[in-house]
Amino acid sequence: MTKMIFVALLSLSAATAAHAGLELGQRPITRTEVATVAKKQFAEMDADKDGSVSPDEFQRYREVQNAQPDQGRGLTHIGRSWFDKCDTNGDGKVSLSEAQARPLGLFDMADANRDGVASLSEQSLAMLFIK
Repeated sequence: MTKMIFVALLSLSAATAAHAGLELGQRPITRTEVATVAKKQFAEMDADKDGSVSPDEFQRYREVQNAQPDQGRGLTHIGRSWFDKCDTNGDGKVSLSEAQARPLGLFDMADANRDGVASLSEQSLAMLFIK
């Protein structure tokens, strides 16, 4: 895996993560935080509030993200392949559970001792495997 895939897996919006104080390698991060921030981001993408993100909603979200001064780069960046990777059942839409599965899977990989917290040392170790 590459560092970019790691970032994409987290699937968090820049504004939401900044607000939540989630910065990789800065402090321990809990599984609950990751799930909460992913849920907030999903709500931002689900413009029609029907409980799923369509390709059009995803594209509009990406356009807003790309219009940000930093183009939404960093820990919270949603990459162009996010939709395809998250739509695991192939129904043409992304549910909340599908959207949360990717960042939580990455978190679980980093949380080596399975205590629900990715410590700074666990985050550093995870980064070694994704370079």
